[in-house]
Amino acid sequence: MKKYMFAIILIIAVILSVVVTFEYVTNTNQTLNQTSPSIPTKTYSANGISFNYSADWEEGNKTGQYLIAYVKDPKLNSSDGKPGAVVEVMKRTSNGVPLKRFYDDVKGEASNVPGYGVMSETTTTVDNVTAYEFTARAMDSNVEEQFDIVLFQKKGFIYMIACGTRAPTYLSDEEENFDIIINSFKVQ
Repeated sequence: MKKYMFAIILIIAVILSVVVTFEYVTNTNQTLNQTSPSIPTKTYSANGISFNYSADWEEGNKTGQYLIAYVKDPKLNSSDGKPGAVVEVMKRTSNGVPLKRFYDDVKGEASNVPGYGVMSETTTTVDNVTAYEFTARAMDSNVEEQFDIVLFQKKGFIYMIACGTRAPTYLSDEEENFDIIINSFKVQ
């Protein structure tokens, strides 16, 4: 029951924070920590993790049971005034649950969200470990959300990087910013 509770909390956090993401393609041969030369970055380093993010973005003060980092683009808002592009990072003790099973549970719980549909699934590498990733879309108050959820396990913890957009912003608009975060992500 506890593992499902985390999955439910995770999904609620994703929906409540308007985490929505559009598909991005990960090149399996790309170098980790590679950032775009065209986008100046800042570094987040706290709570046992670090990553680069666009210098135009800002850290937020959002809190949650498993939430350890929150950054957003302050210039973008959806048609209903909610943030248009955000990234949340969550961390939870794995308690012996295999990563693939946890990933399947999170994806399954997300299917309860109105208008939910998986757009893609893949594996990638984050901080030199295999990560599972799915992109999906959903509706919230008649506003389309797209989100990209990346889950990986390191040092006995499961990490979730949840990138999201909310119309009229789509992840194709923010793909480069999200890639900067995911490709530079490190567990300290």
